Amino acid sequence: MAVSWLSRLAAQASVPVFPVRGLHGEEAFYQLALTPGIELVDSPRHASILLVAGGVPPDQHDALRRVHDQLPAPFATLWYCSEPLAELASATRLDDPGALPGALMTIHRELMSGKRGSSPRLLPDEPPNPWEGLGDDGHGGEGMMGGVPYGRPMAMNMTDDLRDGLTLDSLTVILGPFLPMLPPGLSAKVTLQGDLIQSWTTRGAPYPIALESLFFQALQGPVPIAALERARARYHLKRLHFALRLAGLDRLALEALRLAFDSHLSLKGVAILRRRLMRSGFFRLTATGQGRLDEETARRAGGVAARAAGHEEDWRSEDEGYRQLGFLLLTQRQGDTAARWRQTLSEVEQSLQLAAQAEHEAVHTQRSDGVETPRGTWHRQWPEEASDLLDDLLPGLEWDEAMSTLASLDLAPLSPWSLEETGGAPITQDIGEESRA
Repeated sequence: MAVSWLSRLAAQASVPVFPVRGLHGEEAFYQLALTPGIELVDSPRHASILLVAGGVPPDQHDALRRVHDQLPAPFATLWYCSEPLAELASATRLDDPGALPGALMTIHRELMSGKRGSSPRLLPDEPPNPWEGLGDDGHGGEGMMGGVPYGRPMAMNMTDDLRDGLTLDSLTVILGPFLPMLPPGLSAKVTLQGDLIQSWTTRGAPYPIALESLFFQALQGPVPIAALERARARYHLKRLHFALRLAGLDRLALEALRLAFDSHLSLKGVAILRRRLMRSGFFRLTATGQGRLDEETARRAGGVAARAAGHEEDWRSEDEGYRQLGFLLLTQRQGDTAARWRQTLSEVEQSLQLAAQAEHEAVHTQRSDGVETPRGTWHRQWPEEASDLLDDLLPGLEWDEAMSTLASLDLAPLSPWSLEETGGAPITQDIGEESRA
């Protein structure tokens, strides 16, 4: 009786979902973040449903299996715009974004009520490092400090700490490609000494980012500047959502995301968000000078990162339509994490100012041989993927500094397909006057 009552209670609770963001699966993540009754959790061990949104390359299927097997039973999987693993051919798959929240809630209720069985484990139940019966005493250890006692490699280090010269035990781990605090697809081999990053080696690049179709259309002919600038502002607000969620500022993260999807996105709403960010201490969290890019690195990163380091590079300066609106190129000088977020917010506000003016005057772009994307200038060639910059930038930073630095950098390549072509067209909504206030 008690078990039945607890099952009914669990079925009525928020649905804990661990999202695996595959190729072009970001928009599903944003949609669910704004859906009441859905809780996106940061660990598969806290979830009852594994959501795979977007395609996962075959060479990452083993990593996906490891994530799958970390969910506690009973659990299920849902594959959105993605092909299930061969072992899970009968798992639920759907392609309709409107049906996604309802499907997750239905699966959760069925799991909790016992109407649906748990997903099977995919990997053998054995330790990654065999140890029983091995070594000098049968526990995997060898001599004084060697081997893998009880399955755990000995923590050893003979390299001075980068920060203060102390010799500390080190831990080497593989992060990604599905770690929520990293861009989707990014993976790296990281050596930690305490909370300090001793080395960072990027092993897999982040998945390409799909832009709204307006940026592609701007290379074919004139497009309304108002629509183009609102698309730019939406892109940056989604990135800000990620950084705020990483900083533990969940309410502000949702506020930024609601603005991005607001059909009445305006300068007033962003100004309110900026004030709340200042009161929250977000800028103080990033104001330690970490993540500073030198001149060449900033140029490679491009876009906001380049302008935050003083590079006066923005294709909009070359377009007569923008000149008609009095466009002024904005820059910062410090080139660090705080400067990049100041630059991002300033560019969001500038985009909305330009959008309001361009809409009133019906101004279109004039040049079609290039376009300034949110990721950088697209002229003759796309902005390059630059995640290898992290290998030199992150070592020497403490973990929280490294993650805030990473969140402030937009290093993913651009997708050759638009957001609309990938099935992730943004659906704007009226969030209401109360929310905007």
